[in-house]
Amino acid sequence: MQTQAHTANRAARRAKVKAKPAPVRKDATGWARTLENCRPFEPGEMLHEHIKNRTAYDNLRHGEGTQADFDRVAMMLNVGLVRSESIDALLVQTMQRGQDAMCRMKDRALRGLPFGFDAAGLSDVPVALDAFEAILDASSPQQMQTAVQVVWHRMFNKDVYEAAQ
Repeated sequence: MQTQAHTANRAARRAKVKAKPAPVRKDATGWARTLENCRPFEPGEMLHEHIKNRTAYDNLRHGEGTQADFDRVAMMLNVGLVRSESIDALLVQTMQRGQDAMCRMKDRALRGLPFGFDAAGLSDVPVALDAFEAILDASSPQQMQTAVQVVWHRMFNKDVYEAAQ
């Protein structure tokens, strides 16, 4: 003899088998988003990022920088290095000199001193910053997103640039 609960369970199982899966919604504008991500930035489109980067650099240069300022400039140079690897060897060297300066600044901060550049850093980082701005302006959003992903992947795998000693 079947109970009412058993019958309800059987009916629910049969309904589940006969139920149609929910329709999959297709993104009708996905192609447009792909095209948008592959086009180069418009002139002046990244000006707000340039200003943030320059402000962070200026804070570090004047000894008033914070960890956030350091992280912004370091990440900018890391992303610039990744992008420069597919552009030019001289550009890679420029970005590496900027990273050397950031490594020296980090060592200084770890010794308890305020963030600040040494003499070489005062000349190397602005050049690397200028190079990054040129790279950013000439790149597409997709290229920059890919470069950021590569940077995070390298950091996660501890495959980071070591400053020349």
